[in-house]
Amino acid sequence: MLNISHVDHLNLNVSNLEKSILFYQEVFGFKIYEEGESSTGNPYKIIGSPSSLFLCLYESEKVQQARILNHIGIHILNDLEETLEELNKRGIPISYGDGIIDYPHSRSLYIADPDGNQIELSEVFGGGLGQVN
Repeated sequence: MLNISHVDHLNLNVSNLEKSILFYQEVFGFKIYEEGESSTGNPYKIIGSPSSLFLCLYESEKVQQARILNHIGIHILNDLEETLEELNKRGIPISYGDGIIDYPHSRSLYIADPDGNQIELSEVFGGGLGQVN
């Protein structure tokens, strides 16, 4: 068995790299750490926060409508009510439910990036798992 510490990064195909970069910068404050061209000649950028998460975004003309990825779960330290207010101020719609969803051990909000990739914002690390040891 491999011993892991946490998720290092996620790679996502996006239809418009600059639009996606602006979304992740605006919502999460991510910074650009690397940019270049993939082996197929499409541009990419690695963005994120060294203490939490990196995303490698690849611009692609063929962003699939039927996705294998259901959603990205991100643990946030912000108060969910304040987060919902901030999202509303920025005009970022809630993509699942009509606001904060109560789970047995946590609460979450769901939004989507410009390509429809679902993002769960959870107030408890591990989401609905409760206490994980």
